[in-house]
Amino acid sequence: MENKKTTKKIINNIRDGYHLNSKYWQDIKNNRPDLSQKLFNIAIGMLLGDATMYKVSKNALIKFEQGYQQESFVNHLFDLFKNYTFMLEPGKRIDLHHPIRKGEVKSYWFKTFSHKTFNKLWDLFSVNGKKRIPESLQLSEECISYWIMCDGSLAKDNKTLILHSQSYSLEENVKLSTFLNVHWGFQTKVIQHKEKYHVIQIPSRDSPRLKTIMSKYIIESMLYKLPV
Repeated sequence: MENKKTTKKIINNIRDGYHLNSKYWQDIKNNRPDLSQKLFNIAIGMLLGDATMYKVSKNALIKFEQGYQQESFVNHLFDLFKNYTFMLEPGKRIDLHHPIRKGEVKSYWFKTFSHKTFNKLWDLFSVNGKKRIPESLQLSEECISYWIMCDGSLAKDNKTLILHSQSYSLEENVKLSTFLNVHWGFQTKVIQHKEKYHVIQIPSRDSPRLKTIMSKYIIESMLYKLPV
């Protein structure tokens, strides 16, 4: 049994006949250029949402993960960051406990390799290894669009948008809402969610401008998040 597990691990860590820790792959990794500004902005948007960061030795990496309904979105992100990962395709996390979906895909995910290009993002979003909202952050169109694709949903009126930022404190939500209002002239506000959390509401009067921004970047499977 142990031999089978070991063999499987070895096979999974080999590409093009070279182990991922070999000089061959490490040289390729280390010679990758820094993220383009577009990818950097997209990474910020995803980190404002559900993406997480880790630090391996001296360099950081990003892990992207979305629920099983968002397979197309994860594939899209994988295509964008494919030059910064050793994975050949996104992985699948299987649900082991859900009474109905047990044994089915729970989420899709992939992670980048560790690289110096992610260290600036780590410094922005991490304090002592814990995620935080930067004191100063320029929110580009890409940031907003990918943040909403990651964490946004429409209210019942199909015009008001909710950013599900409940993992952040009230103070952090106010900071993010202020960034949106100051940088883009939105009129967002922080509202209570389920009596103990807080989220950001983007009102219907901001919908025309929001649609103009998002229409440049939104993918087909996410069009249902566009306000009418």
